[in-house]
Amino acid sequence: MDGLDGSGKDTHAERIRKLLESEGGVVMLVSHPSKRFFGRMSKRFLKGTGPVARLFATLFFTADILWSVRWLKGVQRGTVIFVRYLMGTAYLPRILAPFGYRFFRKILPFPDLALFIDIEPRVAIRRIAARGHAPEMFETLEKLEAIRKVARQLASDEWVTVNNSEDGEGPFREVERMLRARSVLRPAI
Repeated sequence: MDGLDGSGKDTHAERIRKLLESEGGVVMLVSHPSKRFFGRMSKRFLKGTGPVARLFATLFFTADILWSVRWLKGVQRGTVIFVRYLMGTAYLPRILAPFGYRFFRKILPFPDLALFIDIEPRVAIRRIAARGHAPEMFETLEKLEAIRKVARQLASDEWVTVNNSEDGEGPFREVERMLRARSVLRPAI
């Protein structure tokens, strides 16, 4: 599951996890940057500014993803939900993003279901502000608008896009319907 900052990725992932578990599924949810060393370091640099902070945030984020993929190989059963994965490449400089996406798309396992949670940047900024913590380096309207353009171009036919700009239950009901239609969840009774 991928999307811009403030798009509701973690919220959707947690709700999907609960639905799968309510049906008896075994679910592991990993959100990036994680709480492991590389994730904590990425998060630390995301609070900084400038090209050096961006470089180190990117390197630590990439290491965090690769560590998760290494861990994934040992998972024997169940469903794994990754929050922030391939679309993290949309945060690279615009000229590098398509190359980065194609590179990581070739070397990393692709999910059975790639879900892109789209959001209008103005709505994302409002939701980020409501969190009550200092914004990270990419959490400005201008940066989110630019990143969204890149991410929407990268989200090819392989991705299912859900617009989460609307407040309320509508977007999640759409996700739940899609999961039932794809037999990820049992059909509604």
